[in-house]
Amino acid sequence: MQKMDCHNFKEVLDSYFCEELTVETNHLILHHAERCPPCRSEMASRRNLRLALQRACAQDQMSDDACERLRTLLRAEAKAGYVAKVKSAGSRRGWWAAFFDLKLALPMMAGVAALLVAAIGVATYMQSPGRLPIPLDPAETPSAGQVAALHLSNALMTEAASGHRKCASHVKSDSTSQGMPDEVNDLDPACVDLDKIAAEGAQGLQLCLAHVCGDPDRHFAHLIYRHEGQLISLLVTPRDGRAMQTGQVPIFVARLAELQESQQTELNLNAYQTEKRVILVVSALPKSENEKLAHTLALPVVKHIRRIENQAALLKWPEFDRNFAEIELLSTARGGGLR
Repeated sequence: MQKMDCHNFKEVLDSYFCEELTVETNHLILHHAERCPPCRSEMASRRNLRLALQRACAQDQMSDDACERLRTLLRAEAKAGYVAKVKSAGSRRGWWAAFFDLKLALPMMAGVAALLVAAIGVATYMQSPGRLPIPLDPAETPSAGQVAALHLSNALMTEAASGHRKCASHVKSDSTSQGMPDEVNDLDPACVDLDKIAAEGAQGLQLCLAHVCGDPDRHFAHLIYRHEGQLISLLVTPRDGRAMQTGQVPIFVARLAELQESQQTELNLNAYQTEKRVILVVSALPKSENEKLAHTLALPVVKHIRRIENQAALLKWPEFDRNFAEIELLSTARGGGLR
């Protein structure tokens, strides 16, 4: 798509929010929104709708105790249903009662489980990167302390800048990379094939170096690109206490964690956060150009890592997969089935 007018903007806006577009099309959308107040207002309206949905899901989130009570209830209902069916097999009236109990009650319970899964999916989507910051409801405006808790430390920025300088000094004019080495799997499995993940936003950049660097206190998965004589670093490192300004790791809230910037002598840095990691872009390019690079180069990596972290979090739910499978099996066997 070479041109973005108001009609095209509205047609692809939902796809933009769902992260289904290319990096180039995302740029066209943002550029058009900057110049067109009506379309900018349309973007804000749709974003606010998603925020309302996020709040609704958050309010309906069940506690661990409530989840356990639901599991216990489902097992008890399933067992009671089978017992009732056996006891009433000789009675026509009892048979019909059991039939309707099985046909209606189990799909309803399965529906509850499906809604829980849907709520998790919506919350995961609303935490995803690639969108402009969502305006908060005035009643939910975060405190200065909440925002400050998510600020990255100057020590991290200094270490990232130092890593860029040190590694870039070893890059020759004809340097090319064969991709991330296998040792990155021991450092951070999420960074395996980091060069391939970043390739979506690295169009027009030449990958010169892909390696693991740093010291025992701070390690990086490090990619160095060349563009028009300038070297650009993409670094991924743990989001630990030393990475945070307060020295402590706060709970990650994507809608409060904005793209952060820093300047270290001649270098400009921009950084994204995920729950467990920080992704930085470092170069000697002007501030505005480095920020643009952060949007294009880092966002595919941020999206990939957040997806991995969200999947890992779901797998930690106690008995989540097994209990959901039990519900689906019982519902299907009794004429229900998840939809």
